[in-house]
Amino acid sequence: VSGAVTRVEYHAGKFLPAYKKEAGELNEWTEVWFNRPGGPIVVRQIVGILARRIVCRLKPGDQVAAGDRFGVMKFGSRIDMFLPRTATILVKAGDKVVGAETTIATLAR
Repeated sequence: VSGAVTRVEYHAGKFLPAYKKEAGELNEWTEVWFNRPGGPIVVRQIVGILARRIVCRLKPGDQVAAGDRFGVMKFGSRIDMFLPRTATILVKAGDKVVGAETTIATLAR
């Protein structure tokens, strides 16, 4: 997504396997808020049982373009995305997605 970073928030937490539903709330995570026409997008980087460190290179005020890399996580971590209700989701559970390559959704402008 392209837009301005409005908020970056870190949350200390546990290190449950990232595939567990409760990991999104209980595990360590960093959340990045992007302001864009049509509403904000929120991306949450969540660590898992092996990856115990998140590197987020963004700060409020940064401008990003779709496909830009902004951090590093490895070994079973996950990303949760919070999209506006008007988004058209293009992937489904079980699809393989690749950062900066796979289009996750189309967004209203």
